[in-house]
Amino acid sequence: MNIQQLTYQQTGYFSKLMTDYLAENEKLAPFINQPFNLAAFKTLIQQRKETKIDRNTLVQALENQYKNIATSDFTKTNIQLLKNENCFTITTGHQLNLFTGPLYFIYKIISAINLAKELKIIYPENDFVPVYWMATEDHDFEEVNHFNLLGNKINIPKTQDGAVGRMKLSNVDDVLQEIKTALEGRNGAEQIIDLFQQFYTSEHTFTEATRAIVNHLFQKNGLVIIDGDDASLKKTMLPYFENEILEQQNVQFVEKTTQQLTKLGYKSQLTPREINIFYLDEQLRERIVFEENKYKVINTKLEFSQEQILEELKNYPEKFSPNVVLRPLYQEIVLPNLAYIGGGGELAYWFQLKAMFDANHVFFPMLILRNSVLLVDGGSAKKINKLNLTTPQLFLETEELIKTFLKENASIQLDMNEEEKLLEAVFTKIANKAVKVDASLEAMVKAELQKNIKSIENIAARLVKAEKQKEEVAVNQIRSIKDKLFPNGGLQERQDNLSMLLLFYGEQFIDELFTHLNPLDKKFVVLYD
Repeated sequence: MNIQQLTYQQTGYFSKLMTDYLAENEKLAPFINQPFNLAAFKTLIQQRKETKIDRNTLVQALENQYKNIATSDFTKTNIQLLKNENCFTITTGHQLNLFTGPLYFIYKIISAINLAKELKIIYPENDFVPVYWMATEDHDFEEVNHFNLLGNKINIPKTQDGAVGRMKLSNVDDVLQEIKTALEGRNGAEQIIDLFQQFYTSEHTFTEATRAIVNHLFQKNGLVIIDGDDASLKKTMLPYFENEILEQQNVQFVEKTTQQLTKLGYKSQLTPREINIFYLDEQLRERIVFEENKYKVINTKLEFSQEQILEELKNYPEKFSPNVVLRPLYQEIVLPNLAYIGGGGELAYWFQLKAMFDANHVFFPMLILRNSVLLVDGGSAKKINKLNLTTPQLFLETEELIKTFLKENASIQLDMNEEEKLLEAVFTKIANKAVKVDASLEAMVKAELQKNIKSIENIAARLVKAEKQKEEVAVNQIRSIKDKLFPNGGLQERQDNLSMLLLFYGEQFIDELFTHLNPLDKKFVVLYD
């Protein structure tokens, strides 16, 4: 495929925080550990070597989680390497979206795997393991219960409450039938159907299905998949959970950092709680709050004294689930991690957490923006070439792109900028004469100028409209291109699903993506078929 790259700023889809971070803006230095570049990993590796973690517990937990999963020797080796002090992880995380959810999930994992490979080349005396952290404890079912297939939103109904990862995939046969209907008669449909029904069965939970399909796709690349909903791993969090319950100080650290970021003009992505922990049980995941001198689980009758909740924590650490504020801390306590790879929104909330990490004496990883990709199919590529559209122009808003195209291809100049300047010059002369007779006439002359400029603008709009009608075929093609490449006006990677890759390119296309994606390039990738 033909690859072209843009800066993230050129696309217009990324926040000022992200573009400033990619540019290594110094004002963001207080909110990170090391700048986003390859050379900084030398410092990170040394810092991590000085930070001890319970590697034996980590490996034992992974061995238990992989006990009934057939995987590659590469992944098995990577799990064992984690016992060694010179082995580090490159981690990405994501929710358990149905059938992997939006395409950027795939790009996240490829980014992590490719970075681990590159670091091994640069620092051969160390080992680097790519990790996917499954967000199994999330309970926002509506965020994960669907994926998009050829414009159809495929949903699975909710039959349970609590953590999504523990939910059985009931009614999954109905979902399979929807997929078959949507794909009927299409080449490549069999591969999608086979892949789905292989891993998504009514006997599987969301966690089991997600682990299985991701392992299938990336085991040959040595990817290690970890589930934080694990009692043995939660034990490593006991002192941090206890501190959160008793002291409730992390909210202050996060709020102070957030205020500093907002003063610099950046938006807040998360709001901390006094206690950033959920109580987790079968079909239950609700916040813990401190009210009336009791620790209560909201929306339930559960409540604990201080002594009782500490006893509960000690005996059942698996029942305590970190929210979005503490989950990153949990990850960095469990893993010998060097870098976290995420999307712009994810990394934005990590910036709010630096002071909290420092106060808890926990290593803060490098933050890396995952690769973003626009896939341009062969049909769209031909139309783009025929219309002489450039890659940056594709990211313009549809009407702006049409206007730009018409200006560049019209037989006459459609804008009236020169005419407006001439008119302003004429009226300036008139105004100069008028004020010599009566100063009050200047306002009247200026008002007449605005009326005439408005008339010229109306004429220009009529010219554009007439040119649109003249170029109707081209305009419709532009709309078609934009609708296909930017579904619902958003980035393709946030709308389309793995099924699109499988349908149009086959599973082998994932291997080709590996050749084009490097998060350290700091560029948005456009691939033309």
